[in-house]
Amino acid sequence: AAAGLGAFTFTDPSLSGVAIKAVHMTELRTALNLARSSIGLPAITYSYSITLGTPVRKVDLTEIRNGVK
Repeated sequence: AAAGLGAFTFTDPSLSGVAIKAVHMTELRTALNLARSSIGLPAITYSYSITLGTPVRKVDLTEIRNGVK
């Protein structure tokens, strides 16, 4: 909201209770960096690359959380 951007939607809207997928994390990272850029903040450098079949780690979620603070 602070960046003046509209709501973002996932290209793979899984049902409730479905595990987080690599595509979800990649799209969320991209949207977060776009929002940060819009308000003059630098993009986040993430610890790990997420690819198909790569499990989502706790650090991946922590980096997203810290990026929105």
